[in-house]
Amino acid sequence: MKTLIACAAMMLTLGVVVSAQAGCTAEEAQRKAAEFAEVIQEKAQKDPEGYAKTMQELQPELLQLQQKQDLDAMCAFYDKALDKLR
Repeated sequence: MKTLIACAAMMLTLGVVVSAQAGCTAEEAQRKAAEFAEVIQEKAQKDPEGYAKTMQELQPELLQLQQKQDLDAMCAFYDKALDKLR
């Protein structure tokens, strides 16, 4: 499951249509996606129960973001998710 979430996070970033008006750049979103993937792997190893609970809360929003392709929303999601996972 953690691999699935990490792949989904990276696909979110890679599948985004870059917008010139976006406050969050594609590079920033990619950086946050990589950090998110790293943090979820660490959390899964150190606290499997906490990881599962947090990811269960975050997964619906992550799936919605895959549809939107909105860089600002993705960056906001990564910030919120990283705060929850730490």
